[in-house]
Amino acid sequence: MSKYIKIKSLIPILLIGIALLTLVCCAGMSKSFKEQTLDDMYPILSEEQYKMLKSLSTDEEMLKYIERYWNEIDLVSELEKGKIKEIYLERLNYANEHYPDRRGWGRSDQKRIYIVYGPPSSIEREEFKDIQIGEFSKIKSLQIWLYMRPGKNNSHPSRVDELYKGQRKFIFGDVAGTGHYELLYSSEDSGNIDLRMLYKH
Repeated sequence: MSKYIKIKSLIPILLIGIALLTLVCCAGMSKSFKEQTLDDMYPILSEEQYKMLKSLSTDEEMLKYIERYWNEIDLVSELEKGKIKEIYLERLNYANEHYPDRRGWGRSDQKRIYIVYGPPSSIEREEFKDIQIGEFSKIKSLQIWLYMRPGKNNSHPSRVDELYKGQRKFIFGDVAGTGHYELLYSSEDSGNIDLRMLYKH
């Protein structure tokens, strides 16, 4: 009985120890400025721009490169100076909160699409589908993001909109059943993704 009491009294100490160990581990895993910047900028940079940003060795060089990037965007944008960057930062903050990557890379497919195209016109959800996609994998649920043609993003999809070929569609599937969705289908070409930020959503 006394051994049981001693063990029971050690439980709070063990729990505190585990909590402290978790904090230390998490602190050690926090991303550097470079890692975070690469994660946040990758959806809007071309492959060449991304490689260039990645090759820079100091935070100062990266900040200067990003400043030049936004200045170049402003030169070709029809919006007021700094507006595209403002839209990007709003979308980035929302995407980081709502669409994290399960591996902690900050590069989920939903984050990438949300940052580039903004909020979908509509989202269709289909839960517990259990669609077989491989010998050992099943899709647990689907999300279908629809974007109407420019100028109609605030409208509800109609039969005509469904038939319209210019509509953008992205289908995401939760394969692991963890709530993290992977892109299964895209109506858009993956090239020149940096230019898509100039679209008005």
